[in-house]
Amino acid sequence: MKIYKDQDSTIINAAELLATIISSRDVADVLETEIKKADSKSVVLDFDNVKFISRSAAHALLLLKDKLKNKFWHKTDMSFINANKDVLEMLRIVAANRAYPKNEKPDFNPEKIDINSLLEETPV
Repeated sequence: MKIYKDQDSTIINAAELLATIISSRDVADVLETEIKKADSKSVVLDFDNVKFISRSAAHALLLLKDKLKNKFWHKTDMSFINANKDVLEMLRIVAANRAYPKNEKPDFNPEKIDINSLLEETPV
């Protein structure tokens, strides 16, 4: 069963709805459509039988989770269950990088030199 709904929450089986190997950002759009249809205050994404999630797909899912949580009207809490260690690790890494993003671009200050000075021999 792809989607199971009770009074308070909806459980979505990621492997059945999306794939066992989740490798595209597009999954967030598919998932968001199903969540809107479910019209629940709580959504549980069940990763049972999901073998892999790419960095971009994990990022898209975490962005969707934040988007649903921060909506002005009809907030939805989204949680993840039954993820294997590889899926958990990818979600953890992506979440950590979002919390502590890498520094801005490094400063690049090249020094101008005359090419002829490089060709001159240095005294021995």
